[in-house]
Amino acid sequence: MKKININGFIIGIAFFLASFFVVIFVNQLDMNQTNNRNFDMFNGPESKKFKVTCTDTFLLSPWDYGNDFVMYNIIHESNYTYDSDWVRVVYGKGEFPTPQMRTGQFFTEDQMRSSEPLCVIGTNVSERSTETIDGEDYFTFEGVRYRVIGHMGTNKTTDLDVMVMLNWGGYFASKKVCSGTYLIDSDSNSAIESAFSKAKEDVEESGSGFLPLVYKSTIRSFDDYSKMFYPIAMVVLLLSIVVISIFYVDSISYQIAVKKLVGISMPILFFEIVLKFIKYAFTGLVLALGSMIALSFNEAYASSEIGYFTVITPLTVVFAAIVTVVLAVVLSIVPIIAIYKIDTSEKLK
Repeated sequence: MKKININGFIIGIAFFLASFFVVIFVNQLDMNQTNNRNFDMFNGPESKKFKVTCTDTFLLSPWDYGNDFVMYNIIHESNYTYDSDWVRVVYGKGEFPTPQMRTGQFFTEDQMRSSEPLCVIGTNVSERSTETIDGEDYFTFEGVRYRVIGHMGTNKTTDLDVMVMLNWGGYFASKKVCSGTYLIDSDSNSAIESAFSKAKEDVEESGSGFLPLVYKSTIRSFDDYSKMFYPIAMVVLLLSIVVISIFYVDSISYQIAVKKLVGISMPILFFEIVLKFIKYAFTGLVLALGSMIALSFNEAYASSEIGYFTVITPLTVVFAAIVTVVLAVVLSIVPIIAIYKIDTSEKLK
């Protein structure tokens, strides 16, 4: 019976845990590319963000700010007393990407400006968030019923699936002021700059306060704990593989010394180590993918931020495999150096 090398086993476990991070990271990169960035949480690096503070009655008029741009009110940054991270007030004009729709339609420009409260909701918005009246679905927000005209998203895994878009005219119809935080985005930098400068001019002419804000685009909207915990955990895991690999080489140093003695070249020995690390890494990746698929049937994991937004696709598997191979090759450098330093005569005594 073949004896198990405990250090090799631990390295395999570490690669298994690291694979979770690799799959999640690769998946978010994939989602970042396929999502419509103008309407979900992925906005371009040139997006303009600003805050408006009104002292008197005043409402923005984005239909006068140009073409080919999207502008929306970020409610959860405007009203801290309401937990509304996934609700946005949107206005768009001209040629701009619209979200992927599952049913119904996205707003036309007339519907965005209409005073009738309308909304487009994500496919996975809770059934408790909508009600049916006379055959029409409604989403109630801040005491106002918005008629649902369409469902956007992919039916899981994107921010669009849990987001609600309110039409600009319907939201501001009963309001007197527009104090709050806004974001302007477009595929055209000139359209962004034009809309931003006109919004600034509009606000300042009204005597209201206009404050430009720094906007930083991100891959995902993970909470602060996740942003801090996951990178640190990944670094700790990789460092543990490096440290354990030194003990791994020490545990097989006698076999390596024998191979050196019988004339096996150093490049071949190095190649064997790289292959072993790739084997450990791939085994860990396969187990991680299998575990993630199994965990998706668990309600607690499936409804969590990581579980909900991580989907296993062929592209995810391919990219994760590539990243895994690169990691294995890089991390095999330390044991290769350890092999190079082995004193053959000393080990064979």
